[in-house]
Amino acid sequence: MISTDAGKGIDSVVTHIFKNGVEHRECMRHLVANFQKRYRGEVFEKHLWPACRAYQIHRFEEHYNLMYEACPEAMKWIHDNHKHLWTRHLFSEASKCDYVTNNIAETFNSWIRNEKSLHVVDLMDRIRQLCMQKMFLRRKIAMKLKDKILPNVMKDLFASRGLKYIWRYSHKEGGKEGEMLGEVEGVTKNLVHWRHTVDLHEGKCTCRRWQIAGLPCTHALCIITSIRGYNIEDYVHEYYSVAKFKKAYGKSVKPMTDRKQWPQVNPGFKLWPPILKRVVGRPRVRRYKSVAEGGSGKRTTRCKRCKQLGHMEKTCNEYVYESDAPPPAPPKPKRKRGKKNVTVVPSSTAEPTQQQPSFSDPL
Repeated sequence: MISTDAGKGIDSVVTHIFKNGVEHRECMRHLVANFQKRYRGEVFEKHLWPACRAYQIHRFEEHYNLMYEACPEAMKWIHDNHKHLWTRHLFSEASKCDYVTNNIAETFNSWIRNEKSLHVVDLMDRIRQLCMQKMFLRRKIAMKLKDKILPNVMKDLFASRGLKYIWRYSHKEGGKEGEMLGEVEGVTKNLVHWRHTVDLHEGKCTCRRWQIAGLPCTHALCIITSIRGYNIEDYVHEYYSVAKFKKAYGKSVKPMTDRKQWPQVNPGFKLWPPILKRVVGRPRVRRYKSVAEGGSGKRTTRCKRCKQLGHMEKTCNEYVYESDAPPPAPPKPKRKRGKKNVTVVPSSTAEPTQQQPSFSDPL
């Protein structure tokens, strides 16, 4: 499974290299950021993220159809420009991962934020040191674990118990004694009735969360905890086991000497550094945050000549009453830049006249 953001370069390279049936997902946070540059509205704020998090196709269609009825052009734009997987109901059940964002990559970028200003060789050597130290600490933690499943996973599962559901038991025809079936029902916060069936032997629930994530859903936990002698650890996938954790951090990253002790290699040519144009001022270390991340939508500058906002001193044409003020700047012809049209969709619109695309096509 591979998850990429909105970068066109890495998207084309990953698609070109990994062709052997690798599941290619797309970060929903970057998709929403690109989508909101063109289409906005209350219907998208209510149904775009729930459509992404839906494990079942009929739940996805409920939210998708409401957005399609409000603005068919917006759904066609997603269908044409974001063809990778971005909704959970299309995820494979093999990877046991239900992430819809690539926050793991953002965590890695934050992990090395103080080393990004180093040269390439020094940066790679520093990343090697961080990975070496992390592998050692994780292996040290793994040696202390004695349970079957990781403690943080079991803590989350134990917190999901005790829900007020109604359950019933059944059995498989021709099955063994321990092969049980269950039926769980309840109501949502909006008093909408629901019902799901659970197969403990196959590890399946009709909500499909158990199959995709590998962890028993709340419906399965309701059946497991209601039967005496049944343990939750026996129904968690082996990917969350302590044995897999120890195997993942069993190997180590080898220590290395400094660059002065490395063997001298003659490549046959002289590699010169690239010619860089250094801008005025101190180089910026922190990246610009988007509005969704808490950053400012537009940067404001104050003119040192007229003390007004919106322009700089070298482009100032305002009249200043001070006699010792510098002369105004000559007017410059303004360039015409095409702006992206942002379509605001109202909450209630007429029925669409276009034909809805098929859900069998890749999104």
